[in-house]
Amino acid sequence: MPKSALINVPDETVTRYVEANEEIERRLGKAPGAEFLMALAVERENPAEIAETFTETIIQNLREEGA
Repeated sequence: MPKSALINVPDETVTRYVEANEEIERRLGKAPGAEFLMALAVERENPAEIAETFTETIIQNLREEGA
């Protein structure tokens, strides 16, 4: 069963989804809403890939600080 989650999203991120929603509405006359588009994006993301990218970034930053 799906779970609800309350998260804080940076204004820039919200703006991108609002703009995407506006583009859908412009092209189709109706749109699902920015929140729905965000949920679709979360559903499509691969958590393992996100974890790998995050870990690689942290390790690289630590190496650069130690150099």
